[in-house]
Amino acid sequence: MQKDKMSIISRTRRDILKGRITDKSRHIASVLVQGWPDRIAEIERELTRLAGVEAHGTNGSGKLILTLEAEDDAGLVATMNRIETAKGVVTASLVYHHAEEMGDV
Repeated sequence: MQKDKMSIISRTRRDILKGRITDKSRHIASVLVQGWPDRIAEIERELTRLAGVEAHGTNGSGKLILTLEAEDDAGLVATMNRIETAKGVVTASLVYHHAEEMGDV
């Protein structure tokens, strides 16, 4: 039991971000994207082409709600970076993040 505790404690943020932890898990996040209102339809089309990204609606003021799914934190961070740097996106805010162990699949 002590060995298991040590392995959890020795994990670092960098290990998670670099994908060095091999536990099977699934990460789901919701993101609020603020884009230029006149380009929001184009932004939605571009972002939903990314793997694991799904759009859930927009409004006339340029706000777009997305959900992201990834196998690890590194994949989630990479997708967030692509969203934030997409043409027409002003800002992207992480609203919710959930990680769940998948066990033996």
